Amino acid sequence: MMVRIGHGIGLLAWAAAQAVALAEVDYVRDIKPVLRERCVACHGALKQQAGLRIDTAAQLAAGGKNGPVAVAGQPEQSRLLARLASKDPEERMPLDAAPLLPEQIAAIREWIASGMIAPSDEQGEDDPRNHWAFQQIRRPALPDAATRETAIDAFLELKQAKLGLHVQPEAERGILMRRLYLDLTGLPPTVEQLQDARPYAEIVEELLRSPQHGERWARHWMDIWRYTDWYGLGAQLRNSQKHLWHWRDWIIESLVADKGYDRMIQEMLAGDELVPGDAGVVRATGYLARNYYLFNRTTWLDDTIEHTGKAFLGLTLNCAKCHDHKYDPIAMVDYYNFRAIFEPHQVRLDPVPGVIDFEKDGIPRVFDNHPNEPTHLHVRGDPAHPDKSVAIKPAVPSLFASFAPPIVPVSLPMSEWAPGSRDHVQRDHLAAARAKIQTALRELDASTSRWPPASAKPVKLLEAQVASARAELANLEAVIAADRAALTAPDAALVKTAARRGKEMRVAQTKLEVLTQELANDTKKLAAARKALAAAEKDLARNDSAYTPLQGTKKALETPEHNEKSYPAIYPSTSTGRRLMLARWITVRENPLTARVAVNHVWTRHFGEPLVETVFDFGRQAPRPEHQDLLDWLAAEFMDSGWSFRHLHRLIVNSAAYRRTSTNAGADPATLAADPTNRLHWRAFPRRMESQVIRDSLLSLAGALDPAVGGPPLPIDRESRRRGIYFVHSRDEEERLLSMFDNADILQCYRRSESVVPQHALAMANSALSLDMAEKIARRIQGTDRETFVGATFAQILGRAPNREERAACQAYCEELSALESVRSAPDSEVRIRARLVHALLNHNDFITIR
Repeated sequence: MMVRIGHGIGLLAWAAAQAVALAEVDYVRDIKPVLRERCVACHGALKQQAGLRIDTAAQLAAGGKNGPVAVAGQPEQSRLLARLASKDPEERMPLDAAPLLPEQIAAIREWIASGMIAPSDEQGEDDPRNHWAFQQIRRPALPDAATRETAIDAFLELKQAKLGLHVQPEAERGILMRRLYLDLTGLPPTVEQLQDARPYAEIVEELLRSPQHGERWARHWMDIWRYTDWYGLGAQLRNSQKHLWHWRDWIIESLVADKGYDRMIQEMLAGDELVPGDAGVVRATGYLARNYYLFNRTTWLDDTIEHTGKAFLGLTLNCAKCHDHKYDPIAMVDYYNFRAIFEPHQVRLDPVPGVIDFEKDGIPRVFDNHPNEPTHLHVRGDPAHPDKSVAIKPAVPSLFASFAPPIVPVSLPMSEWAPGSRDHVQRDHLAAARAKIQTALRELDASTSRWPPASAKPVKLLEAQVASARAELANLEAVIAADRAALTAPDAALVKTAARRGKEMRVAQTKLEVLTQELANDTKKLAAARKALAAAEKDLARNDSAYTPLQGTKKALETPEHNEKSYPAIYPSTSTGRRLMLARWITVRENPLTARVAVNHVWTRHFGEPLVETVFDFGRQAPRPEHQDLLDWLAAEFMDSGWSFRHLHRLIVNSAAYRRTSTNAGADPATLAADPTNRLHWRAFPRRMESQVIRDSLLSLAGALDPAVGGPPLPIDRESRRRGIYFVHSRDEEERLLSMFDNADILQCYRRSESVVPQHALAMANSALSLDMAEKIARRIQGTDRETFVGATFAQILGRAPNREERAACQAYCEELSALESVRSAPDSEVRIRARLVHALLNHNDFITIR
């Protein structure tokens, strides 16, 4: 009897628990978030596979093409549950993704069983095309009494006033000047600059026009555009391109000159089509050359597509490679349309004046080498299974196609498709050939006039020199052959444009005639050398050991081999114009994304926090920003100013929001409670310096920084005094101090991280650079007494005066060090004391923080 009673109580308890569980399932809290996260991408406003839409409970109940999928009160009759719980991966939903968790499926089952209760006023997803970032930029009206110069503060004050926030005051002059210099130039101000009494706005203008500003902001954009020097295995180039520093220098120069951002994008994506033949512009296409990958063309193009989308448009196009984008209105075919734009392009090195060896220097750039290369859709994104039934046409994503310009092929000048026709190329090759031939002739003369030699060069070395001269002679012949072939080839396009290029051809023909005459002269000299060799052969007939090498040398001169490794090839004379179309589409005024994305990046690096948190994704995963009116006004102003970064920086750093103190000291308690994360900018954000700025600041404070701008990348060398932007930056090589402080990831770095780890303090405390610079700084800071020295050191290193406690602690520290130094009785003891104090301040958090 007791057993039966116990069993009955157990059943009642189980039933009660089930009833409680059913009552506790809430659609809004437990069901809708799961459906939105795991199912709505394929069954929502964007697309409705099988005609099924489930972003509201009513739509789920309505079912799709195959009828209802969920029946209220009847979980066993609900096909939705069967598909969610299926063990067959071809049947289980969601397809090609991890299954729902058992507790999630159980909650959905209970919700269906309880009658599928949901709010009656539930709204479905908005049309994806109505997403805020996909709308063209309209300049919002300025708040009352605001001007262009005060627009940023006016927009922020509207929201601050609604919450009754009290903003913090402007930062102390020293702190503000340090922030300004570090933000605009990446270098701390000198004592004289800290004491500069000129108006703030005047100092801003001076910094914005300095080469140091170009270096500082070039490093920011190099993060976003994924700059990396070449790397591979030994001498094998597998990633990026050699001499990519030409692109880095182009970035610096463009920013210093305040070149419009629209123009910068056009030159990076299609400089060779925009201004054919301009070597200064074609450097910019290093942006595309950087994506080169030796082993897999698809990987190369995938990277190009992904990061062109993220960097310029804030679109994750890569999410549409294997299927339609799950969140944004970007179809799979859009991805391959975009790929077709880049399908023809290839990389090459162009010669630079004075250098004929591409290993030493050359300009990495792109060009269209395969204009007829077809693009095929890859089934499920697998390049091993292309659908060759249809060739995909080049186009921009269909959502934004209404303002896409037409694709117009670009006819290239001869200097582009035949680089060997350039004056400096022929001049440099001819000069090098002459030099080597003359060297070989001198050696031959020496070897044939002093036999048997007592201490002449080894004959094998002589053979090598003569062989080298022979190769250079072949290069000269290649120059003439290439130009002559270019001028006489039965090229239909060339014939059609003969009238336009007549002058160019006549100049080239004259050049060929001169070269031919010079070649004839050199041939006479070589004939004389052969005659001398023949005489030497007779004189040395009795010396077999010496005769054989000379005979080989004679043969080498008589049978030159063809060697064109360092001489430019011939390329197509027309470029497709696809990349130029893309570049113009990205920078057209109607494009809703480009200016917003760029403004967001600049804002992030001035304030430490972005206006749009997802800096490389402005798609539907990016919620409407808190300050959209401000973002759109800045984006419109940016475009209307000629896409001027200088103008954008000026507006930001002159704003009251930028100039506020970053501390909470003295803040209104109600303001702190209402906006603890500072989303409404009632104070400034403190930020840690980036790795390059930390190192450069150490050198600058010590007066040891080399101000030279540009040039080839520097090998990793602790003794180097150049700025950190110039160090080799690749997967295989990275300066150690830079790597300690969250240096840019070469694969993707749209926003640097700011980790806090013990290694940071250890690096600053033990770094040889930090110790060396501390002594140099101590020697530079003059002070008649320690108290003066302490104040000057705080101002120089931290941009502020010490407070009473800090001053007392520094004085006590110096006294303690004095006692230790008195025991040693060593010279320069005062310098060492001061150097140790400087070193302590270099390890202060305020040094590596932009306050």
